[in-house]
Amino acid sequence: MAREKSKGSILLEIIAVILVVCLIVTILYPKKVWDEEDQNTADCRTNMDRILKAELVYQKFHNTYTDSLPGLVSFIKDDSTKEAIVDYFYADTALAEDLVEHLTEVDSEAAKIIDNLNADTLFYAIIETINYDSNLARVILERFEKTEFADTVLTKKASDSSDVYILKELRTEFSSFDLYEPIKDDDSLYLVFARMMPEITIGSLVDTLYVLNEKWAQIVDSAVSNTLENMIICPTVGREYQVTVIDTSVIKYVNIGCPLDSTDIEVIKNDFIKYNFGHLRLKHHGKITEIGEKSWL
Repeated sequence: MAREKSKGSILLEIIAVILVVCLIVTILYPKKVWDEEDQNTADCRTNMDRILKAELVYQKFHNTYTDSLPGLVSFIKDDSTKEAIVDYFYADTALAEDLVEHLTEVDSEAAKIIDNLNADTLFYAIIETINYDSNLARVILERFEKTEFADTVLTKKASDSSDVYILKELRTEFSSFDLYEPIKDDDSLYLVFARMMPEITIGSLVDTLYVLNEKWAQIVDSAVSNTLENMIICPTVGREYQVTVIDTSVIKYVNIGCPLDSTDIEVIKNDFIKYNFGHLRLKHHGKITEIGEKSWL
């Protein structure tokens, strides 16, 4: 029969477990604290950038800036004409990208519209290009001969029509999306199409969806409103950003700064857990100067 462990042995095991737990905590807790503040810093700087974009929209309509962040938010989100909202998502490309991604994920019709818009834009460039580069028309038709358009292409070629004429005919008979879909991943055409594709701004994609469907417009309105409402408070200290407007008859400037100051740094020093165990050391998150320069770049 195995001997029972002595009380001293059990106590040592308990102490060992406690030490291991303490060691793990001393490693994981500071990381958690640092990660949170790193995220707060990134969010704070994103907020300041968004405030600047909103100020530029405000300046377009009022020929000046405003130091009232709640007023700035209200101006854009409550604009009955919706012009300010449209201007804002054109300016905030990160938000516009999120909106396009969300709308195309939740509604296949939105995804189809975006695909059609991209295909239309590309085929417009293709039709313009083949007017002086018939070789491109020949190459594209050769690729079509390996797709469901093969019979159509071969029939048209039998009439001795030029490659340029045939490709233009195909464009009038079929949608750009239907033509693009079977050849978009062709290795020999992929880079050609990438070079030819005119730039379509992400803002214009959101704008297209915005005007086509009231439900999508409501989603965009809600997203812009939430973005604006959440941008006015620094996540670390929970206070509004410091906005200073310089408006004279000659110049108009706006400065945007993080509200974190020496008082907040002293407050953290009094937080025994975060300061001593989490090793949290707050630093000012930066500012955007009157010339739009970001101090953190």
